[in-house]
Order: sequence, then structure tokens, then C-alpha cells
Amino acid sequence: MSQGAVEEDSGRSISIQENEMNKYISGMNTNQHSISLASSTTPTKKPRLNESQYQLNPINSPNGTFSHSMTSPKNTIRTPLNNITNLVNATKEQDPPLSPAAQLKLAEKLAQQLADMEKKKTDEMKQKRYTEDQLRKMNKDKVDDYRRSIEEEERRSHKSNKDLYSLYNDLQGIARDHNIPIEYPEIVVIGMQSDGKSSFVEGLLGFQFNIVESNIGTRRPLILQMINNPDRDQPRCRFRKENTSPTDLDPFEEHDTPVHRLVDEIVRRTNEKAGHSPDRVSDVPIILRVEYSNCANLTIYDTPGFRLGGDERLKNDIKEMVHKLIAPKNRIIVCLEQSTVEWANSTSRPMARSIDPDFSRTILVNTKFDNRVKELRNKESANKYMTGENLPSSSKPFFVSMPLRRDLESSRFRDEIRNAFLDDYSKLLDVQFDEERFLPQLGLFRVKVHLEQLLNEKFQQGLAPTLRTLEDLCKKTSSDLEQVTTELEQLDATILKNKAMSFVQAFVSVVDSLLAGSIAGDPDKNGETLYEEKLNSSVADWPDFDIDFEIQNAKLKVYGGAQYARLLNEFEYAAHSREFPKTSPSEVASAMGTTKMHAAPLLENAAANLVHMKAKAVFLPLIDIVLQRCSYLMKRLFGIAIEVIKNDTDRKTIGILSVYERFMNELRSTFHNYIDKTEDDCRTRLKDDFVMFTKMMDWDLISSAGDNLDDNNLLEVSPDATKARVCSIMEKKNGINSLSLSRGYHDEDAYRKVASTGAKMFAGIRFFFAKYVRNKMNAFFLDPLLQDVGSSVVNHFHKLDEQKFEDMFVDGAEELKDIKYKLEKQLEACTIQRDRFKEAYHRMKQQPLNASR
Repeated sequence: MSQGAVEEDSGRSISIQENEMNKYISGMNTNQHSISLASSTTPTKKPRLNESQYQLNPINSPNGTFSHSMTSPKNTIRTPLNNITNLVNATKEQDPPLSPAAQLKLAEKLAQQLADMEKKKTDEMKQKRYTEDQLRKMNKDKVDDYRRSIEEEERRSHKSNKDLYSLYNDLQGIARDHNIPIEYPEIVVIGMQSDGKSSFVEGLLGFQFNIVESNIGTRRPLILQMINNPDRDQPRCRFRKENTSPTDLDPFEEHDTPVHRLVDEIVRRTNEKAGHSPDRVSDVPIILRVEYSNCANLTIYDTPGFRLGGDERLKNDIKEMVHKLIAPKNRIIVCLEQSTVEWANSTSRPMARSIDPDFSRTILVNTKFDNRVKELRNKESANKYMTGENLPSSSKPFFVSMPLRRDLESSRFRDEIRNAFLDDYSKLLDVQFDEERFLPQLGLFRVKVHLEQLLNEKFQQGLAPTLRTLEDLCKKTSSDLEQVTTELEQLDATILKNKAMSFVQAFVSVVDSLLAGSIAGDPDKNGETLYEEKLNSSVADWPDFDIDFEIQNAKLKVYGGAQYARLLNEFEYAAHSREFPKTSPSEVASAMGTTKMHAAPLLENAAANLVHMKAKAVFLPLIDIVLQRCSYLMKRLFGIAIEVIKNDTDRKTIGILSVYERFMNELRSTFHNYIDKTEDDCRTRLKDDFVMFTKMMDWDLISSAGDNLDDNNLLEVSPDATKARVCSIMEKKNGINSLSLSRGYHDEDAYRKVASTGAKMFAGIRFFFAKYVRNKMNAFFLDPLLQDVGSSVVNHFHKLDEQKFEDMFVDGAEELKDIKYKLEKQLEACTIQRDRFKEAYHRMKQQPLNASR
């Protein structure tokens, strides 16, 4: 047979097989059959398929390697990608099998399909790599562009607000020098100890001075006056004098403080004001002025960091101090929280929110962002975190990272700050964060620019009201100067003596009105909150008084009678919260002793002896504390009353006498001596009465105490139980309950009898102690001040001889001349500032007009 005939026959054979296979397929049912290399060895009738019905498709195998499936309309064959032979061999299992020519044709087709798929896969990988390379290049270009633009943006911001900043900075100094109450925008930084607050402040300064490694920020605020001076390649640091005089030409120290000495100097100043004890704080700020080419134009209060643990007193003092610093509405709050803390677990933000509920003057800064950004794996997680949780829609938090290395040179420190930002930026670009939305909130330089712009806006808004304040101040200073000048021209001893007696009478009258109730002393300025009273009085706190009670008017600034009433309210809470001290069996045994008749011990006598000693130890210290605090708040009235007289236009002719230092000292010492004498007398009465009250106890009297007592809960009382009991007494929710003291006991052991009885007696003493001390304080402290202090002070001055008056006033002419000089300097400084503000105000008013043209 010829070759052509053979080929024709072979083709006809293949065609016949294909036709037969197609007929077989058309006769199959619709169930799907699987042909697999791992199929069962049980012989089955397999359908006949031609090579055109086999398709090669990529699949994923369970073990993670790539495979292909060969499919027909009814069948699937799975085999590894690199083994086409297996695919072809699988077709041999068909019954009848494909002819050799059909198998070859099928192999060629499958190989071509495989090559096509491999090429497609390779092309896709190339395209993916190209896209990734392009994205990386684009991100790198963005990062490089920002590296070049950061410095220019900072420089532009420094220049835009430099003039106004200098204006307000000088005003701040004048206001402090002359004790002038002028409100101007200020920035207060708050945060926890571990929130990177000190590193943040160093970043604004532009250099490191190891503030992070010291303990300086814990006990005294630090005011940093930063001035951007392009001519200063090295920081110039000068501290403001702790005790300045209006006559000082420069209130700052003459010498500069080197950067490496800043920490030591701050520590020294802190110890001078707050003392060396680590649990004492002072709210008197340290002021440091820094001029440097890399710092911002800002004035910032760096406050002590909040604490979660440690000394309770220090923790509460810091919280109250910061609360006081951020309360004024002219202050901008920069609230720091480290980024590793979840939004819902914030500690600092609730403090800021308690003062500024809608964050209208609060800037949120998330520090240590480098620790968080590495956890942001995709666009969704990045955008969700940077949006924040439970924030007002207008509040947009900033995200900041700082260099971890210490002791960097200033130029290197600046570069490392930028690198920290660019590293965060690069990581966020990698996850394709919402750049348009969140980039303006990223990096320390963004915070600096935002603060400077915000401060600039506040400065412009405050120009007009500040100008009006300066105008009024110039008029008042001029009037005071005129009055002092007139007084110098009328130095007559007889006239001065008559004025002095009128002044004393006015002083007594004002003190009386402040005790009775009056706002003449300006409570917002001269009043004290409870925290301020405790801090300023330097009197020891109530021992073991750790329960948080709602003391009346605790957060309000009050003086005089209102402050006295608050003190007694606090005293009652402190007294009622005392529990019967732990009593040992040895104490009980010793108290029981024996009797002359050697009879059974009198348990009631043992309890009486026990409670007498315990009560003295517990309650007598409270008497000293309440009296010392009372003397403090009464002595405060001297300065407030003098200020009222000075500012009273109806008393203008006698108010001038307040400038005579020796006269003021005489009046002050007379008033204070009377208070000291009253304190001593009241202390003697209170302690003597208390000793007799506890020594000769009236069982019927103390059994009517108002405590709601539980016999089973007198010796071991929880703080919650104490608080509930005290609140029930102070809020007068309970009526009078009997102690039900019985002299007849049955099966109780002696220790329990004596201790329990002693606890009941202690409770009775506690109840009446709080009440009778209040009564005695009113009778022997307050009443003398209301009834007798006036006549006592007036009589003192009536008894002074002529020589004493001459010493106080005629020799006081030199003091008057000093006052005149100070007023002249104040008027000069205020006039210069007024004119500068006036010029700036008119210039700012013209800017919109010029812009519109």
C-alpha cells in the first residue's frame, strides 16, 4: 500500500474513532465523571474523547505547588505542571484509547497551551514588577520632594508670624513684671510621663538637652519662650530671674546658660521653689527664653506628666496643677498620647475633654508613631487608625515620630527628625494610605507650622482687645503716678495720721464684708479652689484621708466666709471618715488590768480607757490642721482687703497709703497677731474640752450618735463602707439611731466585748467631735474676727505715739519715691507697647484692603 494510502487510512481510522467517541459522548448521561491519576484501579467503562475536547487549566494543589487540570465537557484530569506525559498517558486509559497520531496531536496541543499559559504568567509577573518598581520610584520621588520642601515651609512659617510673636512675647514679659492681668494666646503641652512629651518639646526647640533623661518636668512647669533667630547658629538660652523688679532693665539673667547646663539649672530652680522632697510641687513656672535658627516662634508651657501609679499625693497635685494651667480659655491645649495606646484607652484626652469638650482649642498629637505605622498592613487599617475614634468631626490628630538616639548635634537632630517623618511617610505610601486626607497631619514640622499659624490667627484676633487693655492700663498708671506725685507734695504728719486711721477703719470694714459675703475682692482673681488652698497654705493634709468626697465648692475660687465654710465642711468629712484604729489583744488585756477586790474585770472600763487613748491619737491632730488652715485663709484677707481699698475710687485719698511699706507692715502684723492669738486660744479650748469629753464619757449622750452602726462591721471597715456611712451623715439621710450599748454580755469573748464596745464608743465620740469642733470654731475663731478684730486693730493704732507715726510715714517718703519711679517705668513700658500694638493693629487692618486691590 502506498504511503498516501496509509496516511489516508490512518486519518480515516482516527476520524472513525473520533466519530465513535462523539457518538459515545452524546449517549452519556449528564452526570460528571472525574478521570484522575489517583483514581481507583477498579476497571470501568471510560468515554472516548478526541484531542480537541481536552483543555489545560491552571489550578492550585493542596501542597502549595502549581498543577494543571485537563478538562473535557464531562471529565477532569489533574497532574503536575511539569509532566505532560502524565496527561497524555491518562488518555490511554480511555476505552478505546486514542490512536498514536491523535495522542501526538493532543500532546502538541497541550504543550502549546502550557507554553501560552507560562508566557502569560511571565508577562503578568513582569507587569507586576514594573508596576511595583514604578510605584516605588514614584514614592521615592515624593519622599525626596518633601525632603527638599520641609525646610522652606518651616522658614516661611517662621517669617510670617515673627513680628506678631515678638510683640506678644514682649507683652508677656511686661505683664509678668508689673503683675498686669493681660490675656494673650499661650500653648500648654500635656500628656502622660511615657508619651514622649519632653522629646516633642525638644523637637520644637530644635535641639536636645537631655530633658528626657531627667526628672525636671515632674514638679514645676517650664515656660519656653522660643524665638526663631536665623542669625543664631547655636542656641542662646537665658532664664528669667526668679525675683524680678519693675525697675530691672532686663528681667532675664545677664549671662547665657550653656545647653549642657540647662538640666542642672532647672533642677536647682525647681528645688528652690518646690523643695527637695520628691512629693512636693510648685505651680510657679520656670521661664526659659531660647533664640535659635532651628526653633519655632512659640511660647509653650511644658507641664509635669500625668501618672497612673506612684505617690498618690504627687499624682493628684500634678493633675490639679495641669487642670489649673489649661483652664484659661486663652490657652491652646496640645494633648499628647503615644500611638501604641488605643484610642479608647486614652488617658490624656479625657483630661483635655473635661476642660474643652468639643476640642475647639485642643490639638491632638499622637507620638511615637513609628511604633504604630509598622502595624498598618493595608490602606484600610491605616486610614481607620488615622481617622481616630470618638473625636469631633473638626478634630484632626497629628502623628509624630522622633529620633531614638540621644546626644545628637543640633544639625543632625534636625535631619533625624525629618528622616523620622520621611520614614513614616514612606511606609504609609507603601500601603497606599489616603495621602490627600492624612498627609497634612503627619510629622513634627506639620505640628510646628500648624501651631505657628494658629498662634498667628489668635494674635491677630487679640490685637483689638489687647490694645484696649493697654489703653486702660496707661490711663490707670498715669492716674496712680499723679496721685503718688501729689502725696509726695503733702507729707504732713498730722494729715497722714488722720488718713491712717481712716484707712484702718476702711480695712476693718472690708474684712467684715468679705467674711459676711461679698464679691468686692474679685473671687475669680483672689479666690482659691480647695486644691490651691491646700497647696498654698503648706499645712499638712488630713492623715489617712484618701476617700474622694464631694466637698462643697471644692473647685470654685472663693475667699473669706465662703472659704471658711468650705473648710469646716471638709473637716467634718475628714472627722467622720476616721475609723476605730486596729486594736491588738495585748492592748485589750492591758486595759482590762485588775480590780481592788480581784473580781471579774469591768469590760466597760477597759473599753473606756482604750477609746480614750485611741480617740486622742486620732482626733487631736485634726484640731491642729483645721486651726492652721483657718488662720491661713483669714490672713489671706489682708491682701484682698488692701486691694479692694486701692481700687475703690471712693477711697482714693486714703488708698494711696498702701504704698507706705512700713505702715502696711504695721497693719499686717497687727491683724496677723490677732489671728494667731485667736488660734492659740481656740486650740486650748478645743483640746481641753476634747480631753474631758473622752475622759468623762456620757454613755447616754454618745449612744445617741447619728451613725448607722452595724455591730459586726465596726472593727474591720472597708473604704466603701466608710464612704457610704459618712455620706449618709453629711447628706442627713438618716435619723438618730441608738448605739444600743448594753452592759450585759453573755457568751462573747472578752477581746471581742472590749474591742466592739470601744469601737461603738469611738463612733459616738467621732460624731460629736465633728459637731462640737465646728461649734467651737464658730464661737472662738469666727466670732472674734467678726466682733472684736476691728476694735483691736483700731485701738492698736490709737495707742501709737507720734514718733511711731512719723517713722511709718515721713521716713516712708523714700518708699514713695521708689513707687513713683516704678510707675514711671511701667507707664513708659506700657506706652511703648500700646503704640506698637496700635501700629500693628492699623497695619493688619490695611492688609485686606491692599490684597483686594
